[in-house]
Amino acid sequence: MMDRLGLPIVLLAALWGAVNTTLSFFQTINARRDLIFELIDECGYCAEKTLGPIEIYFTNLLPLTIGNIIFLVLISYVILSIPRHMKIENTAEAEHLKIACRVIAVLPIFGAISFAAGGIFDMVILIRSFN
Repeated sequence: MMDRLGLPIVLLAALWGAVNTTLSFFQTINARRDLIFELIDECGYCAEKTLGPIEIYFTNLLPLTIGNIIFLVLISYVILSIPRHMKIENTAEAEHLKIACRVIAVLPIFGAISFAAGGIFDMVILIRSFN
């Protein structure tokens, strides 16, 4: 019985970890984005400041976005690879596990795609704001 309960708990923990980490990344990324565009509105390139909008983008926003995308892709891979590592004799249960893992992996996959689209959008807006 515990073997049957253990896997859903592991899957839920993995999903909770991904969601929790992603929300934290999202808050930080939004704060950096707001700071960048406040600086652009205030002083453009802000050449007189140690960290202007371009520096903040390349040292904060871009690495955070890429790191979050990599994290979400890895979580998705781990969730999708769980059925290959499980020894389940019953083929119906094995198929249910595959379906459950695919459904659960949708959230981190969607998150990775969303952050990639947001990262491209941020780059386009940053470039446009200096033209």
